[in-house]
Amino acid sequence: MKKNCWYLIVLVICFILFTCVNACYLLVKENSESEISQCSDTESLGKEQSFISETSEIHERTTINYDYIKGIWVSQFDMSPIYCKNSVQRDKESYTSLVETMLNNIKKDSFNTIFLQLRPNGDSMYESNLFPVSRYVSGAYGNGISYDAVEIFIEKAHELGISVHGWINPLRLMSVNDIEVIGEDYLITKWFRQQNGRVVVVEDRLYLNPAYQDARQLIIDGAAEIMSRYDIDGIHMDDYFYPTKEEAFDRAEFASSEFGDLGDFRRNNINLLVKGLYEAVKAADSSAIYGIAPAGNLYSLKNYYYADAYKWCSESGYIDYIMPQLYFGFLNKSCPFDKVLTDWAEIVTEPSIRLIVGLTAAKAVLAVNGELDVFAGSEEGKNEWINNKDILYRSLLEIYSEEKADGYCFFCYQYLYDVITGEPNPAFSEERENIGELLEYNN
Repeated sequence: MKKNCWYLIVLVICFILFTCVNACYLLVKENSESEISQCSDTESLGKEQSFISETSEIHERTTINYDYIKGIWVSQFDMSPIYCKNSVQRDKESYTSLVETMLNNIKKDSFNTIFLQLRPNGDSMYESNLFPVSRYVSGAYGNGISYDAVEIFIEKAHELGISVHGWINPLRLMSVNDIEVIGEDYLITKWFRQQNGRVVVVEDRLYLNPAYQDARQLIIDGAAEIMSRYDIDGIHMDDYFYPTKEEAFDRAEFASSEFGDLGDFRRNNINLLVKGLYEAVKAADSSAIYGIAPAGNLYSLKNYYYADAYKWCSESGYIDYIMPQLYFGFLNKSCPFDKVLTDWAEIVTEPSIRLIVGLTAAKAVLAVNGELDVFAGSEEGKNEWINNKDILYRSLLEIYSEEKADGYCFFCYQYLYDVITGEPNPAFSEERENIGELLEYNN
């Protein structure tokens, strides 16, 4: 009898243990399936709102960013002779060597951040699922590429401790003639053919219309694609917003909106785009940064380009930095450099947003050949870059003394160096001599 009792007790204990273990297993399984379901829902939602059709490979990202940015823009015009030779992609070994020369020059001049053009005209410097391969990297629209030049550039820059940000032009596309040869696989081509308002012709250039959510989403997805594909340190947007004040650009969309003022309507569209890009960058990597380099004239920016820098610089969730292009001398009649710098510093009221100042080496170089600053507004201002070789030196002094300024950026590499030989540009020699020590200065 006692023996049977012990058997019974053992069986009961085993049953209880089995029940507990099974319950725990089911609970874990249920939670796991719930998490998978939530991820699937998110992915499904993303696909409904997004044009990215393939799930990006998840990899551990490494970003390099600096508290004080000493930047240089590297444009499609800087890179095209490096990417291509005889109208086709340059061989990989030659390309890599030229990139190393460029990066060593940039490092030598104490620049720590490169803003590399990846999407100049609704195209791509790499093989994209969303945009055609750019003629600047392939030699011509329709040409293929045999290796990833962007990946090599980023890898070599990171080896030198240089941060690289992907530079995109948001609305500007290629010309009407160019879009005829890129094929039918891209949304921009389909929209152009359908004439559904999403791609608009202004003179001979095409532009995306940000009044449409899917047009904005294409731009956002393009940035997300860059973030998922490369260990890029941020996304940088240029000042190509609305190309015209003409109402015909978006008359129908404005008429069907809730806005009573065309300017407010357009600024809202750009704000939605800017916020969407910010969120896409942060979703990919919270340590990556996103910013905009708008035109330097605040009045024109708001009323002609419909870009609301006042909003972006006073609220969180739009940008990490603002980089106004202050391509002005000190004698510019309407926009003297020191005054405009102060104006921009005053609108940056959100503590998390940094002010980086865009400078131009182009005007210094072109002035050597006698080219006037034609929009300076006075004879004295038009001749300022010709008569003075210390404008960038004085500009840097102003930036260093501005409490809110967290860096500067030079436009662009080709004005400082020959892009093939790597030799310093003699037309920039006087300005270079003046600013040399200031470039090395660590603020």
